[in-house]
Amino acid sequence: MIKRIPILFMASMAFFVSCSDETTVFVDEQQENLILENDFVKLSGSVNFDNSGVLDIFEDEQNTNKQFSTAKADEAGDYPISLVAQVNPPSLGGSTVLTASHVDVEGDYAYVSYNLAGEDYYGAIDIVNISDPHNPVVTSRLIYLNSDINSLQYSDGYLYAVGGLNKEASFTATSSSFVTKIKINAGGTMDLGAGILYGYQPGDNATDIEVDGKEVYVTSGKNGSVTIYDAKDFDIKKEELFSDLRSLAFDNNKVALLDAGFGLRILDDNLKTKKEIPISSDFGSFTKRTVDFLEDKIVVAEGSNGVGLYSYDSGTRLQYIPISID
Repeated sequence: MIKRIPILFMASMAFFVSCSDETTVFVDEQQENLILENDFVKLSGSVNFDNSGVLDIFEDEQNTNKQFSTAKADEAGDYPISLVAQVNPPSLGGSTVLTASHVDVEGDYAYVSYNLAGEDYYGAIDIVNISDPHNPVVTSRLIYLNSDINSLQYSDGYLYAVGGLNKEASFTATSSSFVTKIKINAGGTMDLGAGILYGYQPGDNATDIEVDGKEVYVTSGKNGSVTIYDAKDFDIKKEELFSDLRSLAFDNNKVALLDAGFGLRILDDNLKTKKEIPISSDFGSFTKRTVDFLEDKIVVAEGSNGVGLYSYDSGTRLQYIPISID
């Protein structure tokens, strides 16, 4: 289903076209579809302390033949988890509420991305100061009126984010999948004055990002790709096409790709295939899934099956870790 967005206002753009026929990079000078808020007073209402306190921990009835809150019997057990606060997600017009899609923690700040389920494209980015663990503060909020934001990562003074938009309603987008780069000022605020760098690649929606020094790895779903960009100017260094990439992880020159149409694909840092591990789980359509390395193992989010733990060396599944849903 095609998502609908407001038609972009014709703006003056500075274009930088890469050597790839599939990817275009440009700097948006007008930023007509962005709403930036760096005012502390206006953002102060974004943090909610109403539900603060020790969380109940539930045991899985499949393993214990019962489901109950251990807090009732043992003050949340030996490993209590406390909810300090909740960040109210951005809303549009008071009725359209966004959903958090990813979080990246670096130093004193947490960077949160948001998207919108359904056919419309809306998204946002929050920066939250967590230097005082008992008093988180939202320091900056950027709302996208025409784009989902699905993942993000902070690196060396910049925030890199990926998402999707409706290319048919854009004068500049050559694909629905994009990556963007935003300057972050001291104090945890986004700076649009320096311009925002964008890059486009195949696929209906960019799904994940990994910044590795001077290179940026981005995946995109549904006839998409894994693309390596130069972190400075988004020049394309390498690109390989895949059917439906949902996530990637990087570890010691190894790249793990979660392909919803196949399973795990392990590549080297030049995107050459080293290993393939088929996975039979149904990863769903247009759903968030993640992958990560854990020492000599690979961890895969597999929806209703829980978390799959796989041996990197043999490719065998070691176990499923169930995720209880109350």
